[in-house]
Amino acid sequence: MSRDILCLSNDQLMSFDLETFVRHAEVLNHHHCEAFPTPFPKAPSRWLSHYQFTPRPITLTTDGNIDGGISWLIGATLDFSFTRAICAPHYGARGGSCYDPASLLLLEVAATVDQYVDYAHFCRDLHQSDKGRRYRELAGLHDHIPGQGDLCHFRYRVGDGVVHKTIAVVVELLRTFGLITGELLSTDGRLEPSYARYKGCAYACEGCHAFRVDEVGQHELCEQLHSGAKRLQLTCPFPEVVDTVREATAKKGNARDPRCP
Repeated sequence: MSRDILCLSNDQLMSFDLETFVRHAEVLNHHHCEAFPTPFPKAPSRWLSHYQFTPRPITLTTDGNIDGGISWLIGATLDFSFTRAICAPHYGARGGSCYDPASLLLLEVAATVDQYVDYAHFCRDLHQSDKGRRYRELAGLHDHIPGQGDLCHFRYRVGDGVVHKTIAVVVELLRTFGLITGELLSTDGRLEPSYARYKGCAYACEGCHAFRVDEVGQHELCEQLHSGAKRLQLTCPFPEVVDTVREATAKKGNARDPRCP
């Protein structure tokens, strides 16, 4: 039996080193323990969940993937206890019961790395006996399981910055070991790279990654928001694209400006 020889670079031949990943996570956990010493003000007896980090076994499937996905890899190696200190300023010693912030932030990360589109889909699986078992085990959920409203209220209470800060720690860890690259590839079916986005503009270019929104644009977005629009849009800021689209649509009897979602 003959075999084809493929010319691959060293980067393409590098495999995921699980042992090194675990050691790196242990160093990160120790750093977080020292860097975030602020105690959480509310007594544990009033927590609706009790997150406790416990290193868990990590196994690989026959395809070479992590059994349980990236969320299990993160939950089994990274200690989220430090997030209580980050959330401490947003809670007080008095008041009613609350979920352990470490539980909810772990769920935020799990929903992100497992690519759930919204809280509704994630919570539906979280509450299911089989699909949600791993999430509940990692987050320390037993008698009380948070729903969509609980996650929304928590994000509103601590702010997006706290959630993004926690996710950034995980993203950097995954990026360091090549589990994510931060690069996206979209195609038109011919496997040719483009800057197109889902429900986006066919003329999307590199400049679409970020462009300034002037006062007129801000006012237009505010009006759309107040009118109950579910998808905010602005007129394309690139004149050459506007001219191209208007010319193409005018031939169909209805010239229009391209809109950026």
